[in-house]
Formats: sequence, structure tokens, C-alpha cells
Amino acid sequence: MASWKEIDRIRKDAAGARALAGRLMKIYPGEFTEWELTFLQSISDNTDLDDFTTRQVEKLLQIRDDAEHVTEYRKSNIAMLIKKCHEARLDLSEADEEWIAGLYERSGGSIRRKNVGRLFRCARELNIIEEDVAA
Repeated sequence: MASWKEIDRIRKDAAGARALAGRLMKIYPGEFTEWELTFLQSISDNTDLDDFTTRQVEKLLQIRDDAEHVTEYRKSNIAMLIKKCHEARLDLSEADEEWIAGLYERSGGSIRRKNVGRLFRCARELNIIEEDVAA
């Protein structure tokens, strides 16, 4: 999560916010929802503003943080969790089973930060990790 200092700094730096939005769209193509893409496009195209609202910058930084790929989270190896969940996926709901299968095929041992919670929930449901391991 972004700090208040970072939010305030980017809020006052409209050119920096536009550059960040544009960079996110280039670095992570195909990774965003339609709403996120529309939001990022509106930020990067908005040359009329000298600064953005606090809420706009909070959302921009949340999108940035959620797009980040992680290979380890709270001392848990993501590749190992994906592999173990894939091996036991038939004990999950159909939607989670499909999600894990797709994740296993395309992950490369990492996962977007915004999907870590779902992976940990599946791992807890399959008794791969204990209930007290927080995501």
C-alpha cells in the first residue's frame, strides 16, 4: 500500500501520474480489467490538469501495486503453492479448479499481487497451508 507521502507527491505531479499510467499500460499489457484500462487511459490522456485528486492517485497506485508479480509472499514460495494447488485442484470448486489450472499453465512461478489472496484461500481449503497463514 502506498504511503501518504507518495500519494501526495504524485498527486501534485500530474506529468508523473500520466507517465506512471502510460508505463503501466506498456509494462503489463492484457493484465487489466476494462475499468482499469479505461482509468489508466483517462489519467495518461488528461493533459489539462496540473494535479489529480487524492482518490485518483490512490487508485492509480493500487493498480500499480496489484499488477506487480510476486514469487514469494510472507515466506511462502508462490511456485510451490501453485504446483501443490494444481495437484489437488479437483477438490476445489469448479471455478477455482479452472483458475488454478490456468494459473499453473501460465504463471512461470509468479502471481499478480492482487491474486495472492485467492491462491492462499485455495491453499487453505486444500490444507496445503494452515488457517493462520494470512494472505
